[in-house]
Amino acid sequence: MSVSAQKRSARPLKPVAIALGSVPSAQTAPALPSPTSADGFLRTAAATIMDRGTLRDTTGETQERSMAATVAAFNALEGTSLTERQGWAFMQVLKLARSAASARNGRVNADDFVDGAAYAALAGESAVAPVADGSGGGLSHG
Repeated sequence: MSVSAQKRSARPLKPVAIALGSVPSAQTAPALPSPTSADGFLRTAAATIMDRGTLRDTTGETQERSMAATVAAFNALEGTSLTERQGWAFMQVLKLARSAASARNGRVNADDFVDGAAYAALAGESAVAPVADGSGGGLSHG
């Protein structure tokens, strides 16, 4: 069947109404105050890692631990070989791009910087974690 014939025979989609009361509500973390200092951004990032782990992780962890599964799925879909550390680095770049777009529009979204700091910490953790072959992470200080 040609594309134009498919379009002619296709039935329009009916709108679906969802009553908000019927959708199970997810737990939400209490809103943290918007930071204004470097240590405030870091403290908020640390609290965010804990909050997201508590709300989203099902492995019993109390901190954010979603990137290993995320990169495994992405690698399977795209035929790539990103590491967990690279996944966190990707998210840092995303937050940098978003903050740059906001700045061009005369805005600041503290969440971009809070999440960026959290992603940097999670990338660091991934970098120093032992790898499957037992070689360790190898992060140097200095």
